[in-house]
Amino acid sequence: MTTERQWYVVYTKPNTEKKFAEQVERLQSDCEVFLPLITQTRKWSDRNKTISTVLFKSYVFVYLDGNEFQHIKRMAGFVNYVRFNNRPATIAYEQITLIKRSLNTGYDISVLANRLIKGARVEIIAGSLQGYEGTLMELNSKHVVAVEVHGLEQSMLVSVPIELIKIVGEAHYG
Repeated sequence: MTTERQWYVVYTKPNTEKKFAEQVERLQSDCEVFLPLITQTRKWSDRNKTISTVLFKSYVFVYLDGNEFQHIKRMAGFVNYVRFNNRPATIAYEQITLIKRSLNTGYDISVLANRLIKGARVEIIAGSLQGYEGTLMELNSKHVVAVEVHGLEQSMLVSVPIELIKIVGEAHYG
C-alpha cells in the first residue's frame, strides 16, 4: 500500500454514513472525509420539514494514505472499499471537486444509482403495477420513464415515475 494520499470510496452499512464520516473526522491524522449532503423538504400530514440527507446512499469519500487505509477498515459502519478490477477504486481529485461544485450551485441534485439505459429490463417496485417487468423505452427530464410491459401478446406503454422502477437486466439492442 502506498504512502501517497488518494481518494477512495468506502461502502458503509445502510444509514451509517454520517456516523462513519464523524469517526474519520476525529482521527488524529491528515486524512480527509467528504460526505456529500443535500437538503430536502419532506412532507408529513401536519407539517413540512427540511432535512439533510446523503447524496450517495452508503458511500463516503475518504482521502487516505496506506496506514490510514487499514485503520479505516476497523471503524463501525465500514463494509468495504468500493473495488474495480479487484482493487480498491481511487477517485480523481477533479471528480471530488466536481461533486463539491455541483452541490454549491443551488440546483436540485439527485442520483440515478441504477444506470438507467434504454432497452434495460426493469421492474416496477411500487404502486398498482408493482411486480410488472418490462423494457425501458424512454427516460425524460421529468423523472418519468416509459416502460413497455409485455403480456397478452401485446405491449402497453406505461409512464412511471423513475423512483418506482429498478433495473433487473441489461439492455438489449437490435
